[in-house]
Amino acid sequence: MKTKFYFLSKFVIVTILFLSFVSCNTGGFKTNKSGLKYKFIIENKDSLKPEIGDILVLRMKYTTENDSVIDENNYFRMQLKEPVGENPSIQDGLALMHTGDSAVFIVDAKTFYNINRKQKFPKFLKSDSKLTFHIKLIDVLNYKEFEQERRALKISDSDKEEELLTQYLKNTNVTVEPTQSGLYYVEKLKGKGKSPKPGNKVMINYLAYFVDGKIFDSTYKRHKAFEYSYGAGDVIQGLDEGISKMREGGEAKIIIPSYLAYGDKKRGPVAPYSTLIFEVELICVE
Repeated sequence: MKTKFYFLSKFVIVTILFLSFVSCNTGGFKTNKSGLKYKFIIENKDSLKPEIGDILVLRMKYTTENDSVIDENNYFRMQLKEPVGENPSIQDGLALMHTGDSAVFIVDAKTFYNINRKQKFPKFLKSDSKLTFHIKLIDVLNYKEFEQERRALKISDSDKEEELLTQYLKNTNVTVEPTQSGLYYVEKLKGKGKSPKPGNKVMINYLAYFVDGKIFDSTYKRHKAFEYSYGAGDVIQGLDEGISKMREGGEAKIIIPSYLAYGDKKRGPVAPYSTLIFEVELICVE
């Protein structure tokens, strides 16, 4: 009887350990009707829920399956759109959130890059790779509010920055659409090397000038390239965003409205509400 009880107890213990192991590996993820795997860390069901077309202000990080960080941004904006394609996407996840929520989503990497971002699939990922998104929804703006905010930030009664920028774009035949932040990125030479990741040391050469063509800085004139830590806040926001779109060996023109640079502050030769143009060469990423 004692032996029978011993083996029964052992069986129960092994079963409990097995179920605990399975529970740990599933990690508490749920699956919604689109097939998206998700897990809420903080959930505020009584808070504002975004609608299609709204602009979402996010704190976002996404990683590979082995937890290598691909990108991280503490203040990222994107528009909530109707999901497209057969596979669940990050848009499916964002549609589940309320302001103040923090959640984790697992999505197909190809869907994210090819459909959501309309970019070529990165070579460092396998075709069947998954991405893990860690997202906090900070705020929700309807599109009208977003446009009003952008306009308020861009227009200055003192120097008519928007008018000067519009004229510059027309005079220089810049036809690219601005990014969601308002940056204009004009690729001149596509690089074939590495893309910068947060924390990487990057080395660049640049020529920096105003919309009237007056040069205010140049590494070429100093005969010394500029090195800084990408994503660490070492440079103005607009330059960091422009560099994020480049690869080693690439060249680009980055047109940066003042609210992505120095805003209403004077910095050396840069007057308040000055749009800055950088002609940049990304030499290397360490």
